[in-house]
Amino acid sequence: MKKFNLDYWNKFYKKTKLTRKPTKFGKYCKKFIKNYQGQLYDVGCGNGRDVLYFNQNGINCIGIDKSLSAILILRKKFIHYKNIFKNADFCLFFKKQIKKKKFSIYSRFTLHAINYKRENFFFKNISKQKNLEYLFIETRTLKDNFYGVGKKVGNHEFISSHYRRFIDPEKLKIVLKKNFKIIYFKQAKNFAKFKGENPCVLRIVAKKK
Repeated sequence: MKKFNLDYWNKFYKKTKLTRKPTKFGKYCKKFIKNYQGQLYDVGCGNGRDVLYFNQNGINCIGIDKSLSAILILRKKFIHYKNIFKNADFCLFFKKQIKKKKFSIYSRFTLHAINYKRENFFFKNISKQKNLEYLFIETRTLKDNFYGVGKKVGNHEFISSHYRRFIDPEKLKIVLKKNFKIIYFKQAKNFAKFKGENPCVLRIVAKKK
């Protein structure tokens, strides 16, 4: 399944036109880290638009994505920013301590792209990070219109064109509260409209305890 998903995203980014328009979530999160002196990591940065937005607004942001196609396209298209795009698995990226300055993690539409095992691994790794400050998450939930579409491969897990794992907000809140103080937690529509799609998504801002 891992290879299937990676192949899908490699092909997706090869044929998708890049845009510089930031997401609504990126704009929302900026107010929490305005004039931020630390490092921001966009995990699963995809087309890189929020990475560019943050950097152009004075926030030092590094984009991480497992899709080599996405990273190579971004480095070629935005040559002045090529050093801020890293090809890596974000679930493994935080296995070692980030010993530099304070940092925060931005995850938009990436949590529902990984399975339970990798989610547990990701949270376990970031919970051990001493310099971590904020965690920003926007993800699909059980109320999503795509829930149940395609082949069921696990608990709230389905494969259609690609793998999706729909998040149970209350269970995620329990996990986060072990190591984070919840600042904002809301599930609603109108957060992530895209063309004719208006999914019910979960938006979270949390701060490391």
